[in-house]
This record gives sequence, C-alpha cells and structure tokens, in this order.
Amino acid sequence: MKWLIPCALMAVLGVTLAHSLFWGLLLFPLYVVSWIRYHPSKKAILILASTCLFFFLLTEIKRSHHITFLTGDEKVLPLRIVEPLKVKNNTAAATALTGKGEKIQIKLYLDKETASSQAALMTSSWCDWKGTLEKPSKARNPHLFNYNTYLWNQNIHWIFTINHMNDFNSCYPLTLTWKEKLNKIRSKGIDHLHETFPDRLVPLAKSLIFGDRGDMEEELLEAYQKLGVIHLLAISGMHVGMIVGMLWWSLLRLGFTKEKVRIYLLLCLPLYAVAAGGSPPVIRAVSMVMAMIIFTSIAKRITLLQALCFTLLIQLLLNPMVILQPGFQLSYAVSFSILVSAPKLLRATSRIISILKVTAISQLGAFPVLIWHFHEVSSASFLANLFYIPLFTLFLLPSLLLLYLLSFVAPGFTYQAATWLEKVVELLDELTHYLSAFPYATAVLGKPSTWLVLFYLLSLIWFFIRLEKGFSLKAGALFLMILTGDWLSSRFNPWGAILFIDVGQGDSILIDLPWGRGTYLIDTGGGMSFDENIKPFSVGREIIWPVLKARGITSIDKLILTHGDWDHIGGTLDLSSYIHIDEVWISPNSHEKDSVLPIVEELFKKDIPVMEKRAPYSWNVDTHSFTLMYPMDEVYEGNDDSLVLWGDIGGFTWLFTGDLEKEGEIELMEHFGVHADVLKVGHHGSLTSTSEEFLKQVDPDYAVISAGVNNRFNHPHPEVTERLKKQGATVLGTHTNGAIEYRFYRNKGTFRTMFPYDEE
Repeated sequence: MKWLIPCALMAVLGVTLAHSLFWGLLLFPLYVVSWIRYHPSKKAILILASTCLFFFLLTEIKRSHHITFLTGDEKVLPLRIVEPLKVKNNTAAATALTGKGEKIQIKLYLDKETASSQAALMTSSWCDWKGTLEKPSKARNPHLFNYNTYLWNQNIHWIFTINHMNDFNSCYPLTLTWKEKLNKIRSKGIDHLHETFPDRLVPLAKSLIFGDRGDMEEELLEAYQKLGVIHLLAISGMHVGMIVGMLWWSLLRLGFTKEKVRIYLLLCLPLYAVAAGGSPPVIRAVSMVMAMIIFTSIAKRITLLQALCFTLLIQLLLNPMVILQPGFQLSYAVSFSILVSAPKLLRATSRIISILKVTAISQLGAFPVLIWHFHEVSSASFLANLFYIPLFTLFLLPSLLLLYLLSFVAPGFTYQAATWLEKVVELLDELTHYLSAFPYATAVLGKPSTWLVLFYLLSLIWFFIRLEKGFSLKAGALFLMILTGDWLSSRFNPWGAILFIDVGQGDSILIDLPWGRGTYLIDTGGGMSFDENIKPFSVGREIIWPVLKARGITSIDKLILTHGDWDHIGGTLDLSSYIHIDEVWISPNSHEKDSVLPIVEELFKKDIPVMEKRAPYSWNVDTHSFTLMYPMDEVYEGNDDSLVLWGDIGGFTWLFTGDLEKEGEIELMEHFGVHADVLKVGHHGSLTSTSEEFLKQVDPDYAVISAGVNNRFNHPHPEVTERLKKQGATVLGTHTNGAIEYRFYRNKGTFRTMFPYDEE
C-alpha cells in the first residue's frame, strides 16, 4: 500500500497543473526534491508520471464541461428545486436545476411575514417560474471573495431572480433521487431539532450534529475564528471517530459480531456523510474510516496516512474541482501534517502536552492555506485549544448527540435537560466573545504573494523533515525569518497606493504611504436599509475591512469623514471594531446631524478621538504634502461643507472633494487657485457638482467617480462625464471599473483597475 502516498501527491500535482500552470510549476520543485531523496526506480517514475497525466487530463475534461446552454434572454424557466431555500431577512436563495439539467442559482424576495412558509412551499417542486437571468458578480475589490469564480467551479453560470411566487399550476411530477431523499431526511432531522431544542442551543447543536453553521451569529463565528478553534464547529474526524466509536461499542454490546458491525458501519457511514452536509472534511473523515474497515477486512494492512491518501485519490477522481475549496485544502493539510508527524512528534506522557503538540502541528500545516485565503492566523489557538478541545470532545458533542437521540423517545425530558445545557452554552458564548476581544488574538499578515507561499511551503517541509531527527533550531529559525519578513513587508512597503474602494453607492478612499509613514482613509461608505426589520449590509465589515486586511493594514492614522451622509460614514462603527484608529476628522458641527451623533458617541466610548477640522490645515510626510482646503466656516450645510483634501502624492497632485456641490466649488475657487492632476469627482458625478468653471481651474488629467453599479440615482450624470472628457480628463469609475488603484514608487506610478476593459 506504499504506492498510495506518492500516487496521491502526483494526483494533486496533476490537478493543480490543470487549474493553474503557475501554481503547478511552483509545486514541481517539491516533487523533484522528493525524487532526489527517495531515488524511485524508472518504473515507479513512469507510474507516477502517468498518474499525474491522468489527473491532469481528467481535470481538463471536467473544466471543459463547465458550459451553459442558456442565453440570458430566457424569462420563463422550468426549475427543479429540491434543496431547502436559505432565507436571510426576506431573501431566499438555493441551487436549482433547469429542464435540461443545468445548475443555476435562484434568488427570490419573500414577504417578510410569511417568508418561512413560502420557502417551504417552494422546496421539492418542479415548476415554471418567471424571472430574469444575470451573470454572477465578479469581485469588485482586490482580494475579496469572487462569487463568479465560486459558482463557476460548481458549474453554475447564472443567477435567476424569480419575480414573484406563482400559483403552482404549471408544475410537473417530481421524483427524488436517493441523494435528494437523504437530504430531505436531513432537513426533517434539522426541523426536529428546532422543535425539540431550546432556541439558544439550536445553532450549536445544528453545527455539531448536521454540519450547518447557518444559524450561528456572525460575531460569534468571528470570535471562534480569532481564537483558532472554529474547526470545532465543523464536522471532522473527531465527530466521525466519536460516532464510529459509539456505534462500534453499542453494537458489540448488543451481541453483534465484528464482521457484522463492519458491514453496518459501511452501510451507515455514507448516509451519515450526507446527513452531515457532505462537506470535504466530512467526506474525508468518513472515507478514511471506510477505507480502514475495507482494507482490514480483506487482510490488507493500511496505515492512517495511506487511508488519507486513498480518500484523497477518490475525492479528486470524483470531482477534481474540489481542490479549489479552502475547506478541502485545510482538511487535508492539517490531517497530512498530523499523520506524518505522529510517529515521532506526538508521543507525550502528558495529555496537555499532546494537545499542545497536535495544535502546533495543525497550525503549521494549515498556515499556508490560512494566510492565502484569510490573511490572518490565530495567536491564541495554542492556549484556547487546551480548554475548547476537551470541552467539545468530552462534553458538548456527546451531550448534544445523546440529547438528540433521546428527543425522539422522550421529548419532554430532552427539553428540560437541554435547558440546562443551554445555560452552559450561553456562558461559553460569553467567554468566547470575551477572550477573542483581547489584543493580538489574531495576527494579520496580509495576502502573501505566490512566491512567498512557496517559501513557506519549502521551509515547513524542511522543518518537518528535520523534526524527524529531533527539534531543529535552524529549521524553526528559517520559518520565523520568513514569517517576520512577511509581516514587515506589509507594514514597511516601499510602494505606496491610493485605492478607491468600490463600496457601491458611496465613497471610501485609502491613502497608504510608503514605508508605513501614514495610512489615511477618506469615508467608509454605508449601506441603507429601508426596512427596520432587515439588518443593512455592513460595508465596513464586508468590504473595507477585508480590503485592508489583505494589505496587512491593522491601523489607520486618520479617518476623514467628509460629511454626515450615510453613504460616506455608514461603515465607520463596524470598521472601528476591527481596526485601530488614531483619530477621526469630521466637518465642523456635523455632529449635530442625527446620522453623525450616534457614531461620534460610540467612537468616544472606544476612546477614539473625534476632531472637528476646518481649513486651512496642512501637514507633510517626507516628500508628500497634504492640505485641508475646505470648509472654512463652522456652519454645517451638508454636502457643501464636505472636508476637501488636496495632496501631492506619488508624483501627482490630488483633489478629494467628498460631495462638494457647485456653491462649495465656487467658494473653494475664490480662496484657492485649485489645480490637481487627479480629481475625485464630487457627489458621485451628480449634475449638481463638477461645474465647467471648476473643471477649467482644476484642469485634471484623470477623474475618478465613486458610484454604485446601476444605482437608483443614475450617477454619474452623462453631462458630467461629457464635461470631463471635453476637458481632456481620462474618466475612471467604480461603477464600471470596480476598485481603482494608483500604485507608486517615489514619484512614479500607474493606475490599475479591477475591470480594465469595462468588463461589467
């Protein structure tokens, strides 16, 4: 069975080469090192090369079948909807099949009073629906989640927005497949959980029993993430091992032979994988147990590492696209690291030392995946796991499983017992929030380059190789050197940047000076909700913070809120929960506005200084200079009292105007001879701003408009864009180009955009 390990590694190389030639070439030296070390025979090399080629071709074939048969003009589609709709606020979403078997993502806006019943009515139906097709959106900001790519990897090319609920007259008979029937049973099991468990206990029970974290609060999930224990909320080898152990012990005590127990486990484990959600970690854990049972039954010796490689081969054979999922990468990276290290490294007389070693090895194995996808690692995980792993393994998971089984025969007793457990979980949630709030609970490193990931991989492989002979100070020092260099490079970068973040209909502009000399943020965008029962989209948490985190930015020197409109300040409070802010600037007396006052009060509670600034005010940073040019009085009048900042940055002069309108532009021209190479167009390109007189004086070479795609205000106004072009300015806009970045070194730089050829 030794052939399983090298074949699995070659399969990974073949699949990776098909997805990305660059990544495949980066991994190739690792395999060359392995060949040099183990000296395989020519026959073995031929077999391994054939394995790599097979999986390369398999992946290419799979990718070539990712096509759509829809044109985008269809207004009526027969849709087979089987999976439960995921309802958030009044929006429902699910994956459905068209009449030709093509997968699409559906979206429907439900009545808020009857959202749950409407969603339940649609599930398990095959009907004609009226709606509109649209392409999934691409990432509009650097390093953010790319929904388009995520769906394409699942062979989904369209989002179908259903106009309204139909009367179900145009429906067809629906026959479920065996997998769909199992999913229906899973849905009923989740419904039973909701009916028999206390409300506060349901999210954790649903996560640990069914692998569904959909009901857990976002803030609580973030707290678990910061502590490095979020893996405990996902069904993995620990859960499967416990289930198998309980079944094995119970069936043997009931008098079943070991042979029959193995057969029952082989029959039950695939059903459990479906019931637990079928995520890559679940499939890996279940497949490993099944492989061990099968091979030991036929008198074939197989190690856990070989079983892991066997499951890897099976998963890649069934779906080579799964390698792109972070959950898959983390699951195998951690499992492989632990199993490779187990014989030499995990022996310990103390259980605490064993847990610490497992945690350390897990963190090192997961490290390249974590920083690539999430740009941060937990600093608290070593200590947190000492408490959380025993608590979940020995108490919470067994208790929830037993209570769930009891709920079918004694629901009344179950509810009473679960009420006591609910109190324990409430205390645990409070403790998790408290511990995660400690400074430096996580280390933000920023998005690494692919070359840096390669260096991490090489250093970790060398580290594990040297550890086979005992702890190696040199191997550990090399990894720490790369880690330190990574941390320093994101904070003391010789390159500077001015980034117009695409926050939809709003403004947010990052000025990041070279060598960490200054980080300024102008405005924070903000989503509006027109229904008090619906939580608005958090621009600060969902857009601005991930953009800053990917750049390794954890502190802002100046947050400049140009004026009190929500589309400029709405993300402030959420952002302040994630990042350190030295000081906040607001326009004089804007705090009297209803939208500004609550923000100012909350910032004061967080000991963040809020300063009312008026012109003129200047400061210099090395060769870069800044001047606050407006307003010059203390009477707040909305848009025309926007803080206007002029800067000499990276070889260009810049004018950031907020929502300044014509009257403010006139006053600005009367006091200053305003000129700028780059103009941030006022008020999102509204007709009330950017007058011809103002443009003639500023005379910009570039004009940047911050506006939302298909916004309801129809910004920018065509007349404004025509004025800009007539003045000879190159016009860029977040509504067409996505995020717009000017990256510079000393006095030279270049613009680049997310969609350079108006792809949107």
